Amino acid sequence: MLKRRVATFREKLADLLAPHRLTLDEARVHKVLIPMVGVYTPGWQALPAVSWAFVEVRTKEGLVGTGEWSVDLDRRTADCIDALRVQPGRNLLDQSLEEPLFMAWWDLVGQALAKPLHRLWAELFETPYEPKDLVPMAAYTWQRFPDIGGNDAITYENWPEFAADRAREGFPSVKVSMTAYEPEDHIGLIHRIRDAVGPDTSIRIDAHGTWNYQEARRILNAVEGCDLEYAEQPVHSLLPQRFYPASEKPPVRRAGQGSYQAEYYYRRMTALRREQRTPLSCHWWPPILHPPGVSPMANKWEPDWYMLERYEGADVAVPDINLGPWGLWRFGQLSKFMGLHTAVHSNFELCTQLAFRGAMTSALLQDPERVGIYMGRAPRTCHPIDNETIHVSDDVIEGGQFDWSGGHLRLSDSPGHGLRLDPERLEKYRYCEEAVAPHREHARRIYANYHLDRPRRKTLSGWPKLGAAERFDRHAWPYEVAGILGSEDGQDIDVELTGDQSG
Repeated sequence: MLKRRVATFREKLADLLAPHRLTLDEARVHKVLIPMVGVYTPGWQALPAVSWAFVEVRTKEGLVGTGEWSVDLDRRTADCIDALRVQPGRNLLDQSLEEPLFMAWWDLVGQALAKPLHRLWAELFETPYEPKDLVPMAAYTWQRFPDIGGNDAITYENWPEFAADRAREGFPSVKVSMTAYEPEDHIGLIHRIRDAVGPDTSIRIDAHGTWNYQEARRILNAVEGCDLEYAEQPVHSLLPQRFYPASEKPPVRRAGQGSYQAEYYYRRMTALRREQRTPLSCHWWPPILHPPGVSPMANKWEPDWYMLERYEGADVAVPDINLGPWGLWRFGQLSKFMGLHTAVHSNFELCTQLAFRGAMTSALLQDPERVGIYMGRAPRTCHPIDNETIHVSDDVIEGGQFDWSGGHLRLSDSPGHGLRLDPERLEKYRYCEEAVAPHREHARRIYANYHLDRPRRKTLSGWPKLGAAERFDRHAWPYEVAGILGSEDGQDIDVELTGDQSG
């Protein structure tokens, strides 16, 4: 039924776009490197600066579509831009261009139809309420090393005050990343953060799958009195390729079949839910399966009925925007039908992607339906969206970075996503070897002696750390960030499920 409705929504969009035609005048690609506030430490990285890529699709009709990509432009988008340059007469509003151009394409669509994206999507998907212009956010926090000048560190001692500052700014929720220290150290940290932010600010925590089942049980029980909004990815999954020789590929999951790797994870999450009062959240629940070789945005996935029949893995679904509006709407409807709440996951992002994500959330996932006193109401989805951009020092959009005072994202009234690139900021932060070099050297100094203000946790296998002057050459994070500064020796992604579980 949901797929049928998506087909009708696509037809509706095609009808709306039929009178319009946009053709390429110029396509510009920009890659920028922007210093972070302190040193960005997702997982066990050390990034004093992070890169993003932008595309400007300038049309002969005078409209400009702008899109943002984390870290760098992907190959499919680059190939699409090359093809459009060869065929500039092609209609840029063709729906086949949505996947490769994504945000830039939807930006052009919104401008062509003279509608802000959140209102366009609400109309397109027949949302039964007026989308909100003000989107609540959760301030994402984690341990930070000091920057090259020795400033802006977040430590075990000052973390609660940093969280309290965000609460005073008006953020209704604070998110705490819990990977850096020994797992048990986070128990005292969460209690201190709760005392600092007070009872009116929500706290959500994210272990990024770095706890084993025994640790998750022990820690969540110890912080249950802190009234957590939810705990994200509290237990680890397994990657089957670790157990196979490099020359031998592990079995591939197929629809209607389980796999030990995925089933282990969902079994543990289900067991943990039965023991805990704290809600659990997950990027992969409800589980879906993408056909081999098909992108998540193609919206050709199916629910994983094998897993859904056997497990109840989470209370809050946290999908990524890489499902696109069509897939995110369908995923949200499935989640709501299952009695789940939803909260859109954050990425490496600047304000363009944040605004795009906020518009999707406002139109497709937020639900202000009143509570009924009878059966039949869908659960209200009341969770703020994560904000990581508070850790970035600047932006390259006109007007610079958003004003975070108030803790809410105000969506633009302008058609499309309403943001344009600032040529002066693009030039100031242009990615080049001269810009990279000082940040790379600072990162290398950190990796050569990777000491936190508290004992860093043992390796995931439980073996002790190396001790004094510890060299850090194993980086775990489910984003391909190892090449941003050209300094990392390699990246070991050991906290995510295999690709057919994404979404």
